[in-house]
Amino acid sequence: MSGSIYSRVNSLAASDHLLKNLRNIQKEMFKQQSIASSLKKVNKASDSPASYYMIRQYDKRISNLNTKQTVYEQSINFLQKNSGYLDQIATILADMSDLATQALDVTATTAEKIAIQEEINQLRESIEGTLSGIGSKIYTGFSLGGIRNARLDGTQTDSAKPTLAGLTLDGLNINVTGSSSDISSSISNLDTAYNLILKDESKLGSYIKRLGYEKDLLEIEQTNYESSRSVLQDADAVQTELEILRLTMVQNSTMSLLAQANSYYQTVLSLVIGSSPYSS
Repeated sequence: MSGSIYSRVNSLAASDHLLKNLRNIQKEMFKQQSIASSLKKVNKASDSPASYYMIRQYDKRISNLNTKQTVYEQSINFLQKNSGYLDQIATILADMSDLATQALDVTATTAEKIAIQEEINQLRESIEGTLSGIGSKIYTGFSLGGIRNARLDGTQTDSAKPTLAGLTLDGLNINVTGSSSDISSSISNLDTAYNLILKDESKLGSYIKRLGYEKDLLEIEQTNYESSRSVLQDADAVQTELEILRLTMVQNSTMSLLAQANSYYQTVLSLVIGSSPYSS
């Protein structure tokens, strides 16, 4: 009788132990399934408080770096657009200088000089249209990334923004229908304007190059942060699947043992009840 009671107690203790193990296995199974679905080892603060804190810090830094890179890209595009305008002006000025040089030829007739003058005037109007598209900030001053209070030189008479007058390109300064001295003076004015525009274009190019370097450094910094975050957060898909498989096998074994324990308990109980003098 006492042996049966002890067997019953042991059986109950084993069942309770197996139930606790089964609950722990199911809890771990749920965790591994969450990891498998998200491919992240840490999905919430309770998974690993310290790792979660660091991951969120990395997220913030990476987000800030993404924003900075966007600003750099927009800034570089802005400067490149203005550099394109300056390049167009420099090309037109070179063409105007070539035309003025043709007018200086002693064989050029008056009619040819008038035609050249008309073409130069049209090119000058093209420059005026191109100047209107240039952003004033590149001459009034700007700060981008590590560049502070930068600006281009402007023109000889207007440091805020280039103008035809500042480039000595008004009608009085570009005259190829007059004397050889007038034409030579016009060529000199055109060359001065050309050199000034090239100087501004070169300076703008140096700013673009510098911003490009800084943007590259931001990308490297972001990659390093992403790598550090990956170590803490990213899960090994193969390892996770193997762990789920292992837990499934353990779960099945535990359920089998629990079923056996319950069966044993029922058998012992029936024997105890059957041997009781009070059983009818």
